[in-house]
Amino acid sequence: MTYASAHPVALRVQDVDFSYGQLQVLFGISLQVYEGEALALLGTNGAGKSTLLRVIAGLEKASGGAVDYFGADITGVPAERLAAQRLLLVVGGRGVFTDMTVDENLEMQALTAKMAKSHLKERRQVVYDTFPSLAIRRRQKAGTLSGGEQQQLAVAKALLLDPKVLCIDELSLGLAPIVVAQLLQVVRRIHATGVTLVVVEQSLNIAAELCDRAVFLEKGQVRFEGPTQELLARDDIARAVFLGSAPPAQRQNAT
Repeated sequence: MTYASAHPVALRVQDVDFSYGQLQVLFGISLQVYEGEALALLGTNGAGKSTLLRVIAGLEKASGGAVDYFGADITGVPAERLAAQRLLLVVGGRGVFTDMTVDENLEMQALTAKMAKSHLKERRQVVYDTFPSLAIRRRQKAGTLSGGEQQQLAVAKALLLDPKVLCIDELSLGLAPIVVAQLLQVVRRIHATGVTLVVVEQSLNIAAELCDRAVFLEKGQVRFEGPTQELLARDDIARAVFLGSAPPAQRQNAT
């Protein structure tokens, strides 16, 4: 029995198009993410990875196609409603309120989701158990935290809402390798609790550490879908990531 046949589909993206004004960014994207798995979204700069996450999470509206979440059509459903359904996105660039304390950031997240105070207390304890360094700094303003701690807080805010599906955009962006390694450990622990992950990454190696399966995008289209280890073995795709683009013949081979 394959992983796919043993698990229900958590997310189904079907023929999704997206444009910023006259500029089309996504061209008929289709993919599936199974409950409990970790999927990497990889690709060159400008390939549409982050845009696709924003469409899935309700921050952008597709111009064509559909997105299903555990069998329900969520195309065009706004992000705040999806968050209440436990579909969460950690945006790139450490999405925290820098002038608020760690505690206040969590309280603001709870307010956005209309979380009951009793539930907030319970979930906040889960967050601080997961991120002990944030518990120590709970009354410290987020803007005074290190870059790694701010990224921890961004993940913690999503964790507070008890996600079923957690989308993470550029976990490692701008962070030192030792900090990235610490974050990877935490995300692995979150995944081990049964949370489904969709991770946008520039680094093939980081994606391989987290995810067994990968989708590679180039110029808004899916060029590869399969095991991450198989993707690592593809010199043409690795060159596209590290050099920004692949020669035309190799692009053809990557379809």
